[in-house]
Amino acid sequence: MLCPMEEQVAQRPRVSDRSPERGLGGTISAPRTLVPALLAAIAYVDPGNFGVNITSGAEHGYALVWVVVFASCSAMVIQYIAAKLGMVTGKSLAEHSAERFPGVGRLLLWAQAELVVIMTDLAEIVGGAIALRLLFGMPLMAGAVCVTLFSLVVLALKVRGRSHFESVVLVLLTVIIASLVWQVFIADVDRVELLRSVVPSPLDSSAALLAVGIVGATVMPHALHFHSAASRGHDDGTVEVSQAERLRAGRRTVRSVVIAMTVAGVANVSLVVFSAALPSEAGASIETAYAALGANAGQVAATMLAVALLASGLASTLVGVQTGDVVMQGFGRRPIAPLLRRMVAVVPALLILGIGVEPTNALVWSQVVLSFALPGTLVPLLLFTRDRHLMGALVNHRITTAAASVITAVIVGLCCYLVLTGL
Repeated sequence: MLCPMEEQVAQRPRVSDRSPERGLGGTISAPRTLVPALLAAIAYVDPGNFGVNITSGAEHGYALVWVVVFASCSAMVIQYIAAKLGMVTGKSLAEHSAERFPGVGRLLLWAQAELVVIMTDLAEIVGGAIALRLLFGMPLMAGAVCVTLFSLVVLALKVRGRSHFESVVLVLLTVIIASLVWQVFIADVDRVELLRSVVPSPLDSSAALLAVGIVGATVMPHALHFHSAASRGHDDGTVEVSQAERLRAGRRTVRSVVIAMTVAGVANVSLVVFSAALPSEAGASIETAYAALGANAGQVAATMLAVALLASGLASTLVGVQTGDVVMQGFGRRPIAPLLRRMVAVVPALLILGIGVEPTNALVWSQVVLSFALPGTLVPLLLFTRDRHLMGALVNHRITTAAASVITAVIVGLCCYLVLTGL
């Protein structure tokens, strides 16, 4: 018997047998399903994660580790169903949403998705700018422009007709993980207290705000749009994929998502753990955490944190640009020039830096906004992937749908609690 996430064998699928072999970033072979999963994992270690997790660790110790673990486990479930939606149907979440909810529904979902892209760009650009200031003393505005230009150059760079987007992102992901795990190895970690922190505990209003920010920073709405597009196949009529092959592809996708989300989860827990060893005032901003880390563990450790933050900002910006294209192509009816679309998306980040908003606060609040936007992405995804006519053999198992529904309910509950406690 298949496990719940690998899905039950359904009746003969009524969807067309699109081959998933030529989707963006993947085929149905295991290494190829791992590539889009790892690319999506970048969204789970973006600068927003640095902001909320460092603040959480410094101000509340290990108290919010259980929230990070919950969010990481939740990511495994929802990224899996997002990946299989694209793999089975050959269409992204945005494309399905536009078709299933025409008229006002399409416009509302489009506006929500664009807000997600803008908040994501805000976190990525601000985070990259902070890192450049820490490393090179560069002004925030100049750093933001450099991060934006980097994303445009890499996405436009092609050698012999081949884009190196994926390679650059995966190298940056490796830098992030290695830097953060190294911080934990040199930190003074209370292992007993860390194990206890995995068990959920009550939250005060300050911790609740950070908990919602952690969920928004970890379970990223734009990652669902991106992963559904990165996993999709194309119906070129050359290969007919059987039901058994689809089920095998589903199992490979499960393994790939679990690996990728575990990698991201380790990075997020690492941020909380080494920050817990810092003074509570270090949680005021990434800059204060950088200074405290330098004082406690040495300048090499502080520099490694800034390098990880820069790699996070650059990699996340690249994935964010791709997500903006996916959203626009899915919901929009008329194409917009990529350069114009990118310029519009970065305006809010540049304005926030220009008016002098504290950068780390901007990071935290951008993640809170993403948490409030998450149900608007999760609910359509659940509706599509539980539709047997659409998904065929890979329709959601009842337990999978139940787990995703509980995750959505918990996220909505956290947001409501935050509102009731007065933000």
